[in-house]
Amino acid sequence: MRYLTFLKAGVEVLELGMQNAESNAWPPEHWRKNKGRWRLYTPAIDTHLNQGLSDQSFGASVECFVLVLEIADFASWGPIAFAPLEGRVTYKPSRRELWSVGQLNWLQIQHLTPSQQLREYQQATIAAIGHISAARRKPKDFAAPEFSNAVATLLKSAQVSALTRAAQRARIDA
Repeated sequence: MRYLTFLKAGVEVLELGMQNAESNAWPPEHWRKNKGRWRLYTPAIDTHLNQGLSDQSFGASVECFVLVLEIADFASWGPIAFAPLEGRVTYKPSRRELWSVGQLNWLQIQHLTPSQQLREYQQATIAAIGHISAARRKPKDFAAPEFSNAVATLLKSAQVSALTRAAQRARIDA
């Protein structure tokens, strides 16, 4: 089983270490005044989960779960950019992929510690997996409760220091 996070963030969300990025819509002065940061690195989370899930199977119809993680100040964006969560599960049988949306409200998580943000990430992931049971089109033999338990166990055992951009870079360079 493979796991992937597709991060979709509002312009107000800034990842730790990216304050001076050229692609940022806000000038660096904005980020000096607004100290909120997304402190986790989702590719590092994916690596951690993939290591734990690599030898497990939760049904023949799904080989990859994709969490579409939306982080934003949803109230300021309105209903067009980020739709309600109901019905936001997509099953792609030809590719054996299952996509589900999880959301984190930026106003609630921007000042949390990395450990607290990981707990919020875990809750959003488990909620996204939970949406599968209500999906209109879903895989018949996917064991969503077992997958949810495995992901929750792996996230609880994760060391937050290993889920940063710097830790991931060190793994790649080693």
